[in-house]
Amino acid sequence: MSPGNTLQTIGELFSSQVAANGNNPFLILPESDETVTFSQAAETSSAVQKLLVQHGFVSGDRVALILPNGKEAALSLLSVMSAGGVAVPLNPRLTPDEIGQALRQSSARFVIFHPAWSHAREYGSFGFSPVAHGTVHDLQIGLLSRSSEAAGFTAVAARVSSWSAALILFTSGTTGTPKGVLLSHGNLLENASFVRTAHQLTSDDIALCVLALFHINGLVVTLLTPLLTGMAVVIPERFAAEHFWRWVADHRVTWFSAVPTILSLLLSHPAPEEKDTASLRFARSASAPLPVAILEEFEQRFRIPVIETYGISEAACQVTANPLPPLLHKPGSAGPPIGNQLRVVDEQGGELPQGEVGEVVLRGKNVFSGYLDNVKADQEALKGGWFYTGDLGFLDEEGYLFLTGRKKELINRAGEKISPREVEEVIHRLPQVEAVGVVGVPHKLYGEEVTAFVTLRPGSDLDANSIRHFCREHLAGFKTPREVFFIEEFPKGPSGKIQRRRLVDLYGEIKKKGGLNEKNL
Repeated sequence: MSPGNTLQTIGELFSSQVAANGNNPFLILPESDETVTFSQAAETSSAVQKLLVQHGFVSGDRVALILPNGKEAALSLLSVMSAGGVAVPLNPRLTPDEIGQALRQSSARFVIFHPAWSHAREYGSFGFSPVAHGTVHDLQIGLLSRSSEAAGFTAVAARVSSWSAALILFTSGTTGTPKGVLLSHGNLLENASFVRTAHQLTSDDIALCVLALFHINGLVVTLLTPLLTGMAVVIPERFAAEHFWRWVADHRVTWFSAVPTILSLLLSHPAPEEKDTASLRFARSASAPLPVAILEEFEQRFRIPVIETYGISEAACQVTANPLPPLLHKPGSAGPPIGNQLRVVDEQGGELPQGEVGEVVLRGKNVFSGYLDNVKADQEALKGGWFYTGDLGFLDEEGYLFLTGRKKELINRAGEKISPREVEEVIHRLPQVEAVGVVGVPHKLYGEEVTAFVTLRPGSDLDANSIRHFCREHLAGFKTPREVFFIEEFPKGPSGKIQRRRLVDLYGEIKKKGGLNEKNL
């Protein structure tokens, strides 16, 4: 039975786990060597809620959180949602203008921020006033508040139920203006149960959270799922390849969730001793397609099964997941659907047979009911009870999903449709390559031309001609990149996914600077 049938809200879940696991570890902070039990987490959460109520908070209020990973972010998020508020976690690295846009769109009444955040005083023009700054129980946070009138609505306490709003996440905006994804308590609890089921998690497991809690993967997979399961979670302030395996060894971590770029970075560092990875049951990959070459090299070097999954914010995270050994997890596949229903359809919405590529559509209790104040986006994405993801793929004869790309990212070269992922998979087979992003750039004759951006592993040497020659051996000529640029770092969204639109912008900047061709940038 899913938690949505028994526990209706995040607050109910938190209370039940405190009653069941009060003195057991919940949060482990490796930098400070601090452990927070479930009971201590509840005490801190209660103090944050009291602070909010003192300044006019009522259930249903929207609370923005501008916090780096760690105890402050984890417990503030749980505090807001447990109190019946709507959490709006934001990336602290956003510019003041970007944060201002999110505050306007979300109609946030409060902002919880880290004392080191230097932009707090800039939001007076939005009607915010500083009301607290310092220690709240054992958290170092600040609080901004504004009247409900300034926020754009009347503050009336709302009854909190399973389908009450709990979270607003903004899409990364890689293809345009960010959209607000509105998720309920029920959406989040359902998905956390899907993660628990897919990975056979129990209270004896220990998770490692190296993904940002302001992103759906970090929040649902490595905070709410451990809460649901009653396990401990190790939360460092940020991912650091040089400390990663020590965290695993010191805290006997049994699983972690990462993105392909993190797995690739770990491959660029020395392998740990076998005893340091002995506790791990599996590594989980999500948020972007995992190149087969990285999966196979990671499993071979570290002797840990890598479980590729597929998730999306609008479905509260996980949609599909490969099974754990001894069942078959297929390289290149995101696995079968878990919990929700999934189809692959043609442009008219008709279901396609196995093996045929089309758009992935979803429905289930984990799937949101609409975007924040965006009727047009709702009409485009929600049709006939299904959510149209914009992702392309196919199902094989065993129901495993294979993703081939995004509808908006397909390269149209003289009428030939090219999937960036297909080209990236080939380039990733070169052992010198750490990361690659393939995009279509404007071309006078063909409309678009294939261009690759590449980051090499430390100490590796490879030139553009070698990459093109390798591609020609494994791909049709029209799919081979015409230009290859070597860059030190990729533009990434909060989930760690490469932002292709910014690569196209980078290409334009390169050409404006004199048409530089295939050099280290």
